[in-house]
Amino acid sequence: MTSPLLDLFYQLRDEEGFLLSIEQYYRVENYLIQKLANDSDIAIQENPNLENPKIKLLCQALWVKSPKEKEKFDQAWTEMLQFQPEINIEIAQKTPIHHPEESISKIINPMDDRESPSLEITPPGDTPIAPETSFPQIATAIEKRKKITSLDNPDYYPIGIAKLQESWQQLRPLPLESPRQTWDLKATVMATAKRGFFDQIIYQKKQLYRREIIIFIDCSDSMIPFAGFGRIMKQTWANVPHFYFDNLIRDEVLQQENGWESQSLTKVLSNYSPEVTSCLILSDAGAARKRYVEERLSATETFIRRFSRRFSRVAWLNPLPYHRWYGTTAWDIADLAEDIPNFSMFELTTEDWENLITWLKEEAIPPRHLFNPNQFQQGDNWDEDEDFFSAESRLRLFEKENEPNTRELAKRAAFPLSLSPNLLYYLRQHQDKNNQAPWYAIADILLSSLVRKIDRELYEMSPDVRKLLLEKLTPEELKSLAYQLQTYIQEEIGDYCSKSVYWQNQQWLALAYLKPSQAVNEIKQVLAEAIKNNNRVRLVRLTALLENISAALADYEPLLLLNKTIAAYSRGDLNHVGNVLQLSSEDEGTRQKRLIDEVAAIVPYDENLFLFTAETVLVNKTGQVIERKPVKAYFYDENLPEVGNRKKAQNYIRMMYIPQGEFWMGTEDKEIERLVKKYGGDGFKKEGPQHLVKVPAFYMSQTPITQAQWQAIAATAKIDINLKTNPSRFKGDELPVERVNWYEATEFCKRLSRETKREYRLPSEAEWEYACRAGTTTAFHFGETITADLANYRGTKTYADEPTGEYRQQTTPVGQFPPNAFGLYDMHGNVWEWCADTWHGNYYGAPRDGSVWIENGNNNYSPLRGGSWFNFPRLCRSAYRDYYYSRRDYYCDFIGFRVVCGAGRTL
Repeated sequence: MTSPLLDLFYQLRDEEGFLLSIEQYYRVENYLIQKLANDSDIAIQENPNLENPKIKLLCQALWVKSPKEKEKFDQAWTEMLQFQPEINIEIAQKTPIHHPEESISKIINPMDDRESPSLEITPPGDTPIAPETSFPQIATAIEKRKKITSLDNPDYYPIGIAKLQESWQQLRPLPLESPRQTWDLKATVMATAKRGFFDQIIYQKKQLYRREIIIFIDCSDSMIPFAGFGRIMKQTWANVPHFYFDNLIRDEVLQQENGWESQSLTKVLSNYSPEVTSCLILSDAGAARKRYVEERLSATETFIRRFSRRFSRVAWLNPLPYHRWYGTTAWDIADLAEDIPNFSMFELTTEDWENLITWLKEEAIPPRHLFNPNQFQQGDNWDEDEDFFSAESRLRLFEKENEPNTRELAKRAAFPLSLSPNLLYYLRQHQDKNNQAPWYAIADILLSSLVRKIDRELYEMSPDVRKLLLEKLTPEELKSLAYQLQTYIQEEIGDYCSKSVYWQNQQWLALAYLKPSQAVNEIKQVLAEAIKNNNRVRLVRLTALLENISAALADYEPLLLLNKTIAAYSRGDLNHVGNVLQLSSEDEGTRQKRLIDEVAAIVPYDENLFLFTAETVLVNKTGQVIERKPVKAYFYDENLPEVGNRKKAQNYIRMMYIPQGEFWMGTEDKEIERLVKKYGGDGFKKEGPQHLVKVPAFYMSQTPITQAQWQAIAATAKIDINLKTNPSRFKGDELPVERVNWYEATEFCKRLSRETKREYRLPSEAEWEYACRAGTTTAFHFGETITADLANYRGTKTYADEPTGEYRQQTTPVGQFPPNAFGLYDMHGNVWEWCADTWHGNYYGAPRDGSVWIENGNNNYSPLRGGSWFNFPRLCRSAYRDYYYSRRDYYCDFIGFRVVCGAGRTL
């Protein structure tokens, strides 16, 4: 039995002359399934209740284009309900409706999680028809897209989730009409008999079919580095059948990536019509390992030819770029396209992805220019007299075969104790963007001779190679990598870290560089517990861990020496344990207790670097808090000379660790134009041009220098100029010092450096803005605006759509508002802060390394940043540069400063 709605559509199009395409019918059907499926009076998966006014309104909105057509539509709709009044009850309860044109698969999957295009309620053409009642735009699908885990971050790959979704909108099975018309003999005879004469031939309804897609994913070892992309594609294209194979497609294909359940390939292929089904294969075809295997080519050609007969189009997506195919099996497999016209291989790039989608849509693609193989210089990189098995030789060969950016990533890959593809992608993302390794470098490293596989998606670098690569890293780079690893574990692994030995060891590795005392304390506890429980397997792993991180724990020599004894205990060598501990007793319990005591006796050093925790907030343009984020940062306290009877808590400067990184300094041209247009003046043009800056790690005072801190240093001996001990207008130990000019702030830094034996100075403009933004790109580190609850400024004025607030008309105690993500307080408002640079009217020629910019500047002026209690919020933005008050000998009750210290500080 046919659907009355489909009959109505054909009547309007074929008999009433409506200019309609079959896609317009299916837009109605798609919407009904996705939007109205939960209505109690609609059995939409079987047949809709056509008396529902929503359905009529939807059809009218899509199909009717003029008042004349509306009359015909209303009449046809009424007739449909009169002639088939029982259809809505009987069919909906008993018999599912099947479209006569449906020959391949279901027209629509009711669990489809894809988004539908928007409905155009007002049709083009004649006088627009006003809808009878308001009708919503097409909403998102019933089921939201399955959550993609952060471990399969789409940013790791050239094609992300958004692009996959966009491509699916192009590929989703569109209904197609057969161009052939078939004479319906029976209907013609019956019509002639009814009329008593022959007047026309009646044709059968045009046949419909739908394009199908089926995907085969290679899950062999060489594809592990790209497994995350396959999972994202499967989750994004959730309704496309996915099958798996290991290296070659054989008579059986797997139904799950890591499962054993298989299905006959013949049976799989029999479910799809060759005329309307396209096939997508995801495999490196031997390019990842840079291999050529004749047997693989022969077997692949066999199944490709088989597929070419079973599918309308066969597309092979190779994760490696064209130039990596040459010299491997992939090159000759790609050449099969010369002899098989409906087969083609594509690389995983944005440009070729568009070609792949076009190909699957059975449309023509432009000629693709593969690279010239003559440009590929293959030579013997191996010296016959060289030892292939030595770490030096393997590393030399790797460095000769790979580009500098990949070699740099390999150095970073040596830091973690073990590697997963996602961890390596994460490390790549934190490379300098201008010198970032290509994304497929992950495969070059994980499949190289430097690394061995220890589990499905877990690798380990050879210890001898790891040692050589770590020697190439500076102490600051090691510490930065430790911070990245710890951040990765906190953000990506979370609570699972404590349940996994693998991730717990990685956490200790990071702590060993960032906060060795904490790492030692935690490892001590686990060691003592393992010894107490005689858990020798655990002890073997712990002693191996300590050996691997011994460079970071060099100051803990007693622990490293004891580690050798514990390793002997784990092997059962009790004589060695007794000799080292000078025990005459052969009792194992005695040795066990003595080992526990020795572990407990190790006291970690206080290395003056501690963990700081707080909470920062993010607001929208109305000033409403939309997110709260935990802050985890590290600091040391710089003790100051005692002055008078001041509280102990004020007798230091807290210096926050600012990790190295890069950011876009300044303001985009478009935003500058907006600010100039809104507020007038040319002052905002000083914030351009926006440029990328790479900033080394450093330390910055957590707050502007307070009056108590100023007094402690001002009381010390003069270096260049005298300092007033209490210059501020607004008095208070915890208030920021103000009425300080640039020369006085510089004198403070010189004296502080002398007293502490560490080099302190004013921050460069780049350091200040990098520290202020703390990874944000909005106008303020709090988000799109600020409020008087978040900073001290002229709160009676607004920047965006936030409400006005309190104008305090003076400084406030430091640290009373929320910090930014680096743990810094009062970066917006309170007092302007001096920078070390000379004044430059714009950023043309500015350094890109975060250093102080002196050359060709105005020596009488230095930039002020951050705004103050006195200023409008627009002057408190992260990127704003003040010139008006920036004469170096100028001082006022809204100008202060904070200090920085290089990360390579002398302890």
